[in-house]
Amino acid sequence: MEGAKAWKRIIETAGGDPAKAENALLSKISSVPTFAEIADQHIDRLISATPYTIRAYKGYLKNHCGPISGLPVDKVDEDDMIGWIRYMQDKGKSAKTIANVHGFISAVFSTAVRKKYRPDNPCDARLLPRGGVVEDTTTFLTMGEFQQVLAHVAEEHRPLFVFLISTGLRFGEALALRRTDFQLDGPTPTARVTKSWKRSGSDHSFFIGEPKTRKAVRSVALAPSTVELVKKRLERVPEHGYVFAPNGVVPPAYDRLANNWRSAVKKARQNGLEKRPRIHDLRHSHASLMIGQGMNLYELATRLGHESITTTTGTYGHLVPDAHFRAMDFVEKSLST
Repeated sequence: MEGAKAWKRIIETAGGDPAKAENALLSKISSVPTFAEIADQHIDRLISATPYTIRAYKGYLKNHCGPISGLPVDKVDEDDMIGWIRYMQDKGKSAKTIANVHGFISAVFSTAVRKKYRPDNPCDARLLPRGGVVEDTTTFLTMGEFQQVLAHVAEEHRPLFVFLISTGLRFGEALALRRTDFQLDGPTPTARVTKSWKRSGSDHSFFIGEPKTRKAVRSVALAPSTVELVKKRLERVPEHGYVFAPNGVVPPAYDRLANNWRSAVKKARQNGLEKRPRIHDLRHSHASLMIGQGMNLYELATRLGHESITTTTGTYGHLVPDAHFRAMDFVEKSLST
């Protein structure tokens, strides 16, 4: 009788939801930490993560892990994860968002396994919903189209945007370059990428951090015209200043640069440009131009600092004009041996 009354109180506390009541009961009687507690521990252990990433993970935990947050971490099973996916779908979340949060949840369970709170990881990527048709926002500019936009960029910012399309560097990588990162007098002039400007997770300020991936630490060969552009910039940059920062010294004004680019795109579109490129599309455009000149995808992956060739082929493979024909030929040869 007392047990029935206790269960009734738990259900009432859970707002009449039996599933929530069961979760509350499991949490009450278990000595194993809850998923949320392990998630906090997991986040605290991410010593190499940026403040932006930490903030994103804390947001995942707070806003998207509700059905499993209070459960003992050893009690969550595949059925609970299916329920979580449905919970996310009911909230109208996209397949991409669900996959991103699922990746975080899976990492938390891996931490729980390492800490011996459970024997396995209940996450299974095969259960995730398919993304369906997703609009590809990647834009590739020809040099003529780039010049249409550049004509409307403030003169002080033009060298940066020319450098971006000439090298394929990420925006933050280019803005973090100092005088000592350039080797311009050797047989192969290069820019050495070892750092990048990143956004802080707390106050949205910027700081210098590591590049996006390990392979993003690289040397990028510079064309003669790019070398001349850099030399002209160096004439006006302080000894320890940032080569492409508007004033050369203080952290770059991201918003001012981005606003100037968007304004230039708007004016170019008013004058006939059909595309709507972002700053990051200068990186994509560089890749397209390199492929057009015969650079293979492995060389391109190294130049762009991709962690895996899979990223390169997935993003730019369709630009290789004879890739499908070569693949067909390879398959035919393998089947005939």
